[in-house]
Amino acid sequence: MEYPINKPMVFRYLANRATPLERQAVEEWLRKGGDTETFHQWLLEWETKSPQYVPDSETAYQSLLERIDSQETMASNLQKTVPLRRRFSFLNWPIAASVALLLCAAGWLLRKPLLYKTYATEYGQTSSFILNDGSHVTLNANSSLDVPRFGFETGVRTVHLRGEAEFSVRHTPTHQRFVVSTSDQFQIEVLGTEFTVFARPRGTKVALSKGKIRLDYRHGTTKKHVLMKPGELATLNTAGSLRVKHSPDSDALSAWKEHRFVFNNTSVAEICALFEENFGLIVRASDPEIAARTISGNFKAQSAEDLLEVLVEVLNLEIRKDNKTLLLLNPNQNPKS
Repeated sequence: MEYPINKPMVFRYLANRATPLERQAVEEWLRKGGDTETFHQWLLEWETKSPQYVPDSETAYQSLLERIDSQETMASNLQKTVPLRRRFSFLNWPIAASVALLLCAAGWLLRKPLLYKTYATEYGQTSSFILNDGSHVTLNANSSLDVPRFGFETGVRTVHLRGEAEFSVRHTPTHQRFVVSTSDQFQIEVLGTEFTVFARPRGTKVALSKGKIRLDYRHGTTKKHVLMKPGELATLNTAGSLRVKHSPDSDALSAWKEHRFVFNNTSVAEICALFEENFGLIVRASDPEIAARTISGNFKAQSAEDLLEVLVEVLNLEIRKDNKTLLLLNPNQNPKS
């Protein structure tokens, strides 16, 4: 018999009052990747209604991270040594510790959805939202931001970005640091400021509009950092070399919010990469001469088709389809095999 998973059953499970069949059903649901967002909301509601301890959220969050780093061997040991009737005695800890035990029960398959709330956009889509600390974020297309569910409002506010985003960070009374991590090699640390980040496989860029930020990065085996001032643009290439320069149009990096594309001697090869990053469209130059051509200007484009039309008109090119790839050619040119 299959039990439908509902809030009363999960509440009984968390309170250790579920029947053996209900307990098995809940744990099987978790193992199969059930609705983790709903489960998290129920968990938060249960903890709110059943307070047993005023938690130190930061300590609990760090404790949870240590549990995760200990791998599944520690989870196995916990399951062997904690008696069944006391399995949830750790719920006297804050919510994070509760999640740690549940992760053990579920084989730790759901660690990321329970630890982080992920905001994401599809190709051709942008999205704006407000974090729990009041900071405003706008994501560009094909981008995602992971925000910790625990400790975010009490400790260092660290978020993980893949893609492009504009941040307007709210300064807190306790001067909490705000850190945007794009990889193990690069992160941006701020107190309260406005800046835009581009973090794609072909490199990383940061444009600072207001305030002050510090960039931490690794060049080879050496850790380095640099302070940025408003109006500056920092570019980190794939080799780990960082260049910071004053940019007369520091807002160009966030022009995508208004469906604008600002090119400054930008090569066709770079624009082809932009098509794939923002629209999931594979566009290639038919030969190196076309790939090396550059374009400058401020163009409005609501879609990939609009931007393609701009490109072919300005550079006098033609488009031909080759399977799933769009080729850019000179007029009357035959594509090279």
